[in-house]
Amino acid sequence: MRKVLLRWKVSSLSGIDEIDKLMEICHRIEVLGHLSTDSGGVTQLVELGINKGRYLSEISDLESFDVIETHEEDGSGVLVSIRCTHPLALSALELSNIYVYPPYGIDSKSGLEFRIFGISRSIRSFLEFVREVMPPDTISVQTIKNGSSKELDFLTEKQREVLELAVNRGYYEDGAEITLKQLAEELGIARSTTGEHLKRAESEVLKRAINDFQ
Repeated sequence: MRKVLLRWKVSSLSGIDEIDKLMEICHRIEVLGHLSTDSGGVTQLVELGINKGRYLSEISDLESFDVIETHEEDGSGVLVSIRCTHPLALSALELSNIYVYPPYGIDSKSGLEFRIFGISRSIRSFLEFVREVMPPDTISVQTIKNGSSKELDFLTEKQREVLELAVNRGYYEDGAEITLKQLAEELGIARSTTGEHLKRAESEVLKRAINDFQ
């Protein structure tokens, strides 16, 4: 498993498909959460800082962004729901075992950054795509190792055992043939118990991955 932080400087975003146009409209775009996802895109809860003389409606004129609903507005910005179909978002949706963590966004001074977590094979595929269409300035990768790695010491012994077996048997890989029932049989415990240990382990790993980037 890997967790990755990707960063782009403001200068690196210039000329990138629709991103620079979005930044002409907004000086700040912060994705606070994902409301829904499907094969066609993702609906995001976003807080926007609109540039003086520009209008929220201009975002819907862009091919990959559509403002669905305006929720509230104050001095810090406007809170809206946006449908995003940008290739970067679609590529993450198309790959299984990848999680993109909000909050993330673009700032006119600091640029763009976001965090992803997932299985090594899927992360590699995503990074190959990103390097071709939108090369980041920096990519920080941390591997969560198997075995006695201290990276997993925050899990219980059983949670670590179940998670490591799942990873080693390719449970998270695309087209995996191993099932939860087979993992349970190998461990010699009930399928429901295996599922519960795995669910709790995944939850703790995801929480730790988020906290490490905050």
